[in-house]
Amino acid sequence: METKIVPFPMTAAAKPRLAQFVRIGEAHKKLADLHASGRLPADRVVVDASRLRHQRELIEALQDDGAEIVLDTEVAELAAPSKVGGHSRHAPWASAGDGGLVGPEQFEADAASDVIGQIARFAVSSRIDTVLAPTHYLGDPSVTDWSVVDARACALLREALDREGGQHIAIDYPIIAPHTQLNSDAFRGGLMRMIVDLPVENVWVRASGLGSDAGPLTMKRYLSAMAGLHNMGKPVIADQLGGLPGLVAMAFGAASGVAQGIGERERFDARAWYQPPPPRNEDGFGRAVRIGIPGLGKSATIKELELLVSARGGRKLVACGDRRCCPHGLKDMIDDPRRHAAYQAFSSVRALEDVPHLSRERYLLNGPIAEADRLARGIKQLKPSESEAALHEIDLSKLMKRFHDHSRKVEKLRTTLERIHENRSDETPRARPVAPRRSNSQEEGENRK
Repeated sequence: METKIVPFPMTAAAKPRLAQFVRIGEAHKKLADLHASGRLPADRVVVDASRLRHQRELIEALQDDGAEIVLDTEVAELAAPSKVGGHSRHAPWASAGDGGLVGPEQFEADAASDVIGQIARFAVSSRIDTVLAPTHYLGDPSVTDWSVVDARACALLREALDREGGQHIAIDYPIIAPHTQLNSDAFRGGLMRMIVDLPVENVWVRASGLGSDAGPLTMKRYLSAMAGLHNMGKPVIADQLGGLPGLVAMAFGAASGVAQGIGERERFDARAWYQPPPPRNEDGFGRAVRIGIPGLGKSATIKELELLVSARGGRKLVACGDRRCCPHGLKDMIDDPRRHAAYQAFSSVRALEDVPHLSRERYLLNGPIAEADRLARGIKQLKPSESEAALHEIDLSKLMKRFHDHSRKVEKLRTTLERIHENRSDETPRARPVAPRRSNSQEEGENRK
C-alpha cells in the first residue's frame, strides 16, 4: 500500500470534536454514583460482554441519556491462556472453546459454536449501538494468521447483525498488537489492505506495552505509526491509552479520540497473556489503589502520596488544587479517587477540544507538557524524611528514583515533541474526526413520537 496519507481538509479555526470513550471496567457501581451526581459526562461508553448483566442499570441510564454503547466481545482475552480464566470467562460465548480457549475454528462461517451469531443476537437484545469486531492479539505466538481470521469474522458479523435485525448496529475494528509491531510499514500495510473494505466505521488501536511511561522515541514512533493508518480513510481511536500519551496522540492529530477507563485501563500490556496464569489471590487483598497526581502523568499509592505531602512544599506539588475537582485537596483525592480521576480525564480532553486543531500541538506543549515538566522537576527535589518513609513502609530511595526517572523522561519527551512540531506544517494530515452517532435509544425515542 502506498505511504501517501489521505488529507482531510479543515479550516484553521475548526475545532473538530475529540471522541472520548469510557471503558466501564470493574468500577461500575462507583461510576453509577458519579453518573447520578452529574460527574460522569460520558456520551460514549464501552462495556465488556462478561460484565454487562451486572451493569445493566448503569448502561440503561446512559442509554436513556443518549450515550453510545459499545460492546467489547472480549474474544481476544478468551484466546489467551492467562486471561481465559479471568472475568472474560463470563462472556456468553466463552464456553465455545475447547478447554476454555476460543480458537480460530470458532470463527468459521459454519462453526457449530456459532460465536458470531451469539455476538450478533446479544448485541441486538442488549440494545448495543456499536460492536467492536471480534479480533485478537496479533502478537499471539501460537496463531500466526489471526488477522486473516479476524477480517473474515468481521464480515460475517455484519451479515449476522443484519440477519438478526441489527442493521442499525455499527461495527468498529480493533487492531490489538505490540506497539513495536505497529512500527512496521509492511505490518500496517497488510492490515490496511484487509481492513479498508470491511464494513467498519472506526479503527481502534490497542498497542501493547505503550503507557504513561512511554519514552520520547517510543512516542515519536507511535505517532508515526498511527499517522500511517490514516490511509484507510477512517477515524482512529487510541484504545486503553490515557494520561499524557493519549493527549499527545490527539493534539498531534494521530488519533481521533481515546478509549480509557476511569482510574483503570489507561494502558495495555499483553506480554504476559501467553504465560501460565498467575495464582489466584486468596488473601482477599487486591492491588493497592493508585491515584493520579494532577498534571504529572503519573500515579502513586495513597501511602506514597501522604509521604510526598509530608515533605516541605510537597502538598502544593502533589495535592489536587482544582476546587471544582477536589474541594478539600488531598483528602478528597484519597476519599474518592474515581471522582478525581473522572474529572481529570474529562477536563483534559475538553480543554484540548476547545483549541482550534492547528493550535493544539502548541497548546499541549505550552500547557499540559510544560506543566508536567515543572511538576516532575519539583517532585524529584522533595526531601521526605527517612523516618516518615519507614512509618509508611516505603523504600524512599526507590520511590524518589521513580520520580527522578519520570522527570528525565518528561523533559526528553517535551524536547522531542518540540522538534516534531517545528518540522510540521499546517498542511500535515490529521486523523479524520469520529462522526457523531445516533444511539439506538435516541432513535427509539423519536420513533415513539
